[in-house]
Amino acid sequence: MKKLSMFILGLISYITSVAQCNEYYVLNDGTAWTYETYNAKGKLSGKTQQNVRSFEKTATGFNAVVTSVLYNDKGKEQTKGDLEMSCVNGTFIIDMRKFIPEEQQKMFASYKMTIQSENLELPAKLTVGQMLKEGSITLATEGSPLPMKMTVIISDRKVEGKETITTPAGTFECFKISSKSKVSTQMGVNMNFNFSGVEWIAPKVGMVKSESFDKNGKPNGYTQLASYK
Repeated sequence: MKKLSMFILGLISYITSVAQCNEYYVLNDGTAWTYETYNAKGKLSGKTQQNVRSFEKTATGFNAVVTSVLYNDKGKEQTKGDLEMSCVNGTFIIDMRKFIPEEQQKMFASYKMTIQSENLELPAKLTVGQMLKEGSITLATEGSPLPMKMTVIISDRKVEGKETITTPAGTFECFKISSKSKVSTQMGVNMNFNFSGVEWIAPKVGMVKSESFDKNGKPNGYTQLASYK
């Protein structure tokens, strides 16, 4: 479940970083980020590279496709895929379907699926103390011999303050945003997992660093920006 919590937090952080239609971020063709992920003991566990493959301006914002490649600690490619991004009237919309990990989606692939979601949003401006919209998604199968259902809820998203963060990519003045996540799965038995996270976001750069914690506040690990162009 530590991997799942880091997956969700990392995805929140990355998706947040591509919001160009507000003053904090810039996104264009060829924009690229490299992130390093470390486990709770501070050991490098992998890297993620994202590149903007296509970018289209619209009358109200933009649509973009970002290719994301995940490598393990040995530099071997693990997964690769595309993420679709959109921004409308200054608000970046985060598609909650991206918060169901690929391995879980494969488990549902043989059956007809129903999806209900409420997307996350990132407003055009952030202020300290501001509460941000929560998001949720429920994915369930129809006609399977064993009922399968998964729900992810991202809640209590709050702009905690401003802090200076230093990573291999440089030193940045950031907004600090906290959140809570709940994952519920039903595959014969019901299981619930709760964890929390913090991310630091810098103007024109995006996510600089993120941390994940279990339900008791124990660190699961962190991700930091290694390079940006």
